[in-house]
Amino acid sequence: MTSVGELPVQLNDPFCYEPHPLCVEAARQVCDYLSHSPLNDEVLQGKMLGVLVCQAPDGQVGFLAAYSGQLGGRADWPWFVPAVFDYLQPDGYFKREEAAISAINHAISRLESASDYVSAKATLAQLTKDADKEISEYRKMMQAAKAQRDALRGVADSAELIRESQFQKAELHRMKKRWETVLAEAAAAVQQTESRLDAMKQERKQRSDALQRWLFDHFVMLNDQGQRRTLTDIFADTPQHVPPSGTGECCAPKLLQYAFANGLKPLSIAEFWQGASPRQEVRHHGHYYPACRGKCKPVLGWMLNNCTQPSQYSQFSQLSQNSQNSQNSQNSQQSQSSQPSQSSQQPHHPQKLRVLSEDSALLVVDKPAGLLSVPGLTGEESVESLLRRQYGEVYMVHRLDQDTSGLMVVARTRDAYHLLQRQFLERTIDKMYIAVVDGIVEGSGTIRLPLRPDPLDRPRQVVDHEQGKEAVTDYRVLDRVGQGRVRLALTPHTGRTHQLRMHCAHQEGLGCPIVGDRLYGKPAERLLLHAAKLSFTHPFSGERLTFTSPTPF
Repeated sequence: MTSVGELPVQLNDPFCYEPHPLCVEAARQVCDYLSHSPLNDEVLQGKMLGVLVCQAPDGQVGFLAAYSGQLGGRADWPWFVPAVFDYLQPDGYFKREEAAISAINHAISRLESASDYVSAKATLAQLTKDADKEISEYRKMMQAAKAQRDALRGVADSAELIRESQFQKAELHRMKKRWETVLAEAAAAVQQTESRLDAMKQERKQRSDALQRWLFDHFVMLNDQGQRRTLTDIFADTPQHVPPSGTGECCAPKLLQYAFANGLKPLSIAEFWQGASPRQEVRHHGHYYPACRGKCKPVLGWMLNNCTQPSQYSQFSQLSQNSQNSQNSQNSQQSQSSQPSQSSQQPHHPQKLRVLSEDSALLVVDKPAGLLSVPGLTGEESVESLLRRQYGEVYMVHRLDQDTSGLMVVARTRDAYHLLQRQFLERTIDKMYIAVVDGIVEGSGTIRLPLRPDPLDRPRQVVDHEQGKEAVTDYRVLDRVGQGRVRLALTPHTGRTHQLRMHCAHQEGLGCPIVGDRLYGKPAERLLLHAAKLSFTHPFSGERLTFTSPTPF
């Protein structure tokens, strides 16, 4: 029997952790329960689940389970912890007010699609187009007439030329006035309806904002000392001041709320995804994920005020024994069931930064994986800090993710920086990366998926076809690397954050995350992504330079 070790002496950090074996066992039991539950089909459409291993006052150890948000429009399913505040009661204030807001939405929709309003808007648009066309054509005629008058000056009667010019100007003025009257009448027919729509939309906004404030005032969060605080108060001192929609409904706050309300001591917490990935994000079935930062970080900061203080626990429960058996099974064979996967991220120790080329204008360096490009908040070493120490003034033209290795160009003067930056903006710098992905990809192609940051879970990116920025990547299969993996050459034509990682991992891209991608795939010893080739024009000599770096994996 493989030992799972002792019980944790302090609660793990919900934002950065590897799941404790007890959480792995608890997750297995949750998946087993769901497999025999009518809720399973809905969960498999995509849902974040969570477990919290706790110790009761009598010393017994067990676990709590939760799901984020609602399932089937309910937040009170048996076996899972209840919502912090269940606002979905059919006859409750929230549902009544929600119905009123929904009625306003329907009224707005009906008014916007009414035939009279649609016809009036179409008439106004056509008249505006006709007015612009007639006035524009008359202006062109006036310009041609002026050119003719200029040619006749000194030959024809100047008084006649002046009268013609004055007449045309007066005619243009009369034309504008006539169209102003026509357009004003057409606009009046539209404005009457739009005034009603504006009033309805304002009422909808006011009621929605008031309902949201009412909701946040009724989410009263407990901390480990038994103190209470509303979401409104918790977020008052944060930069956003107001909680994002859905705050308090994630797994971690629900689990901790129930534990504190019932005198249970939290030991270890974990959240895992089950089912299909959301369309915008990258979530993998059975993978563990940290709590979201935008909604949960301020809340958990309040709730876990003193939970990180070490404390001793004296005995194992049946859950611990089950965990030992589960670990034995996992060690003997790789499970193909729906249980969450467990993998570890080994600390990576950066190798020495290599300088491949240097002159008075720039440096080309080969960055090892694990080294930041620019200084972070923790004071860790970075490419910039190392180069400043050796060369003095440097300017970072572009960046590589901390976990990515490979080639970077760094400017040594401000002029060189601006000239190199222009090449990046004009996309005349060529880059080629080598990556190993989990999954089988064939041939070659181009991925076009627009990206934007997830404001509630930075630094994660999401695919957004409406508000995302263009991101284009060419890919080409080089060879197969072991069972179920391939090596790719990736050529980005844009430089969005996490572009290659998202284009590989997202279901609308390759659907095969880069090996070692902690955000969009599975952790490993390192991220198998390497900037292998870099071509650019020297900012002063004009020479086209190409550098290569051997792939270290």
